[in-house]
Amino acid sequence: MIEPFVMDYVRKVSGSVSAEHGVGQQKPAFLHYSKSQAMIQTMGTLKAALDPNHILNPYKMLPDASGESGL
Repeated sequence: MIEPFVMDYVRKVSGSVSAEHGVGQQKPAFLHYSKSQAMIQTMGTLKAALDPNHILNPYKMLPDASGESGL
């Protein structure tokens, strides 16, 4: 219940919702708080190129074009 408030604070202080291991399953919808759409698209392009079978770092996801959880 508190997560939306925490994420809003992270955005206000220019923090990041991701870490070196990725954004996980619960945070993809908040990734745009600290990354631009161009950055998110680049991340998706790199992920698709380097891991076309989605076997590396499973369950670390990026939002899809709609902002929902995806790969």
